[in-house]
Amino acid sequence: MFTSAVIARSLEPEGRGIYYMAVTVATTATMLGHLSGEQAQSALWTDAERRETLAGNSVPLALVLGTLSGLTATALVAVIGPETLNLPGQLLVMVACLSVPLGIASNYAGNIALLRGRVHVTNWSMLAGSLAQCAAVGALAAGGRLNVVAALIVWVAAGSVPLVVLIAAGATARRRRDLGLARTTVVTGARYHLGPASVFLLMNADIYLLSAYAGAREVGIYSLAVGLAGYSRVLADVVSQVMLKRQFASSDIESADVTVRVTRYAALLALASALVLTLAAPVLVSAVYGAAYSDAVPLVMLLAPGVMALGASRLPSAYLLRLRRAKLVVVPSVIALTVNIALNLLLIPVWGAAGCALASSLTYVLLAALQTRLFTMVTGIQARNLLPVAADLLTLLSSARRCVPGKHAAASLPPG
Repeated sequence: MFTSAVIARSLEPEGRGIYYMAVTVATTATMLGHLSGEQAQSALWTDAERRETLAGNSVPLALVLGTLSGLTATALVAVIGPETLNLPGQLLVMVACLSVPLGIASNYAGNIALLRGRVHVTNWSMLAGSLAQCAAVGALAAGGRLNVVAALIVWVAAGSVPLVVLIAAGATARRRRDLGLARTTVVTGARYHLGPASVFLLMNADIYLLSAYAGAREVGIYSLAVGLAGYSRVLADVVSQVMLKRQFASSDIESADVTVRVTRYAALLALASALVLTLAAPVLVSAVYGAAYSDAVPLVMLLAPGVMALGASRLPSAYLLRLRRAKLVVVPSVIALTVNIALNLLLIPVWGAAGCALASSLTYVLLAALQTRLFTMVTGIQARNLLPVAADLLTLLSSARRCVPGKHAAASLPPG
């Protein structure tokens, strides 16, 4: 949030739009190029004998895939012309795509840490990267030197920090590597890849379409709204990450039970976050990002229901992955992406960024509904069991109370 606010104020909507477009090209290359290695790791993790080798393969395999993907993305933009994406030159794409191998390696290594239950290592790696980016962006802005190229260089450099922390903390094995298992990982991931790739494109194809129809300024404002709406998923995503080990290291029955119980808490957290963000957006946008971004407020409100639905459905979608039935992961994502592109092509020419936000929110809800429906079909669990009840809210409030400094300690003291 800090770096987003500083970049927004320093670059203004058009400059932020150019910066975000370059970042989107790199993140698209990262997502499409990682071949769903994390999903493959999770699916193969159920075989205990393969775990150390999966960890040892993670970083070398990621760097190879990332390098190939980054070079491919750079070449494709050169062919279609950077001006097509409202980018002033090829240099921005080249700089941004340096992040691709680093990003894939961090994702692979971080997923191994989560599968091992070392959530704190993943937390520290992400925090270190964020602090590095905050410090560098803040220093450049204070010296009046923050421009699009400088912001991209900082973004790439900060992206390497989580990988360094994960390796230093021993999150990945250093010796046990196996080329055969690396091939198996790629093949397994490729079976699932259309699903996660479709989900990513579902959440980013609108940026490309909006840029083509409306230009860099609209992209700058809309991308800010997307970023703000994304904050409402943080709590639900954290819960999902913490439960990843139990979902994939336990039996199908226990995993389904965990998924049902924790989904109810995730739904409550997603709803609360969306409500807070919607109410705060009018004040937050003008106070933090400036009056130039006031048009982002209604976009946040349009996006909030869809983002809330995605956060609430993350655990059921993870359960579908553990079943190793690719169609359960792929089909809902492809349907949602197809509908999203159709709605964007229909609504953006009429309503601009607002049409883009509405199309995205509707298709996010569609994806969440499809994933939840498939979960209930394969487990035989009724959908109403995933809906939170009053007891879940009381449990959540009690847990939150124990997180307040001093509350737990005070409760444990004897009377008087």
